[in-house]
Amino acid sequence: MTKSEGNFGGETSAKTKRTPLGKGFRNLFASTTVAAFGGSVSTVAVSYIVYHVTHNAYYIAYLGMAGVIPGIILGLLAGVIADRYDRKLLMVTSDVVRTISMAFLALFLYFIGFSFSLILAVMVIVYSFSTLFQPASQALLPMLIGKESLENGNGMLQGSFSVFQSVGAAAGGLIVAYLGGVWGLGVNSMTYAISAIFLFQIAGEFKSRTSKEQLMPSSFSRDLREGIAYMKANIPLLEGTLIGGLPANFFGSMFYQFFVVYAAVKFGSSSSAFGFLVAAIGAGMAIGALLVGRVNGSRFAGPLISITILVAGGVIILMGYSNNIYLSLATGAVAGSMFGLLNTTYFATVQATVPTELLARVLSIDSVGSFAAIPAGLAVGGLLIQSNGIVFDFTVSGIGLLIIGVLLLSLKEFRKFRYIPEQT
Repeated sequence: MTKSEGNFGGETSAKTKRTPLGKGFRNLFASTTVAAFGGSVSTVAVSYIVYHVTHNAYYIAYLGMAGVIPGIILGLLAGVIADRYDRKLLMVTSDVVRTISMAFLALFLYFIGFSFSLILAVMVIVYSFSTLFQPASQALLPMLIGKESLENGNGMLQGSFSVFQSVGAAAGGLIVAYLGGVWGLGVNSMTYAISAIFLFQIAGEFKSRTSKEQLMPSSFSRDLREGIAYMKANIPLLEGTLIGGLPANFFGSMFYQFFVVYAAVKFGSSSSAFGFLVAAIGAGMAIGALLVGRVNGSRFAGPLISITILVAGGVIILMGYSNNIYLSLATGAVAGSMFGLLNTTYFATVQATVPTELLARVLSIDSVGSFAAIPAGLAVGGLLIQSNGIVFDFTVSGIGLLIIGVLLLSLKEFRKFRYIPEQT
């Protein structure tokens, strides 16, 4: 096995070229698209329901914690499971459970009424299975399209996700305004079901281990230790998780999760303003994601990721001081484009450099390490908003991201984080 220049551990042997337009990728693309739309509709609906019943930013923070704590607790286990078993089957099972959970919540709220404890419980279940879904989905992609297409494949998936997340946010605002928040939850339940149907049509089984490897004695703890050892041996990846992702998610959660508060404070109680602001972020993310393949972002991933964090921090500060809806939409779109560039570049580079049999574990370890600070960020964000207001919260968020961007640029090893395909 040889390594290409800048490849810190991935295989680079030439393989038959595969295209992201194959049938398996098309089904994954369709699943991503429909789930992004429904998930964004329900995010707007749930956030709006909770805030406009409670009128308290702390409840939004609790809602955000319900979305990240399952990932922190279950993330490492999810990566091991996704590397051991059929990734497609795990994804289909997750979609089925999420379908049933969201349908139950919609029916309960419609016929019985508001219950914050039930909303939290259902969100924990949904996000627990999302935690199982994500590493399986990310590790499945290289098996469908090959490393040579990862930038474009990730760009298409992230771009599609962001576009339909944007459309879903705008649609969610309109659904809440004209039909009520419960209908948004019903839409999400339906889209999870459609996603499962698309995923089920992907041909074949997708296990990372060969039959010979399956016969070898193994344990979850040993598998997990293998993933941790790989992370520790690759300094750029470790720095990206602990010095980049961990603090960036702390400060980023102080911004994104409280968009519903920002919209209410700046532009009144209309759900449509909230929906359009979330849509602007999603539209920007789509543009940023699709740019990665155009600029070959994986070839200079470390510097590109650092710069996107810097720019995002600056525009978040500007957004906090904006009282004009058009300026807020524009700054939201720019921030979103930076996040789209960052995420797509990072995942394309990791997927190309990490061996397939370790990929889900490495991605889940990275997610747990990156997301561990989000609950603290949500708690601090809620406290800052209640005590000092939304502008102060956005300012602290932006300054924190500026500092992280500068710090990453100063790290010599992280600047080397990249993937350059072997020339054949």
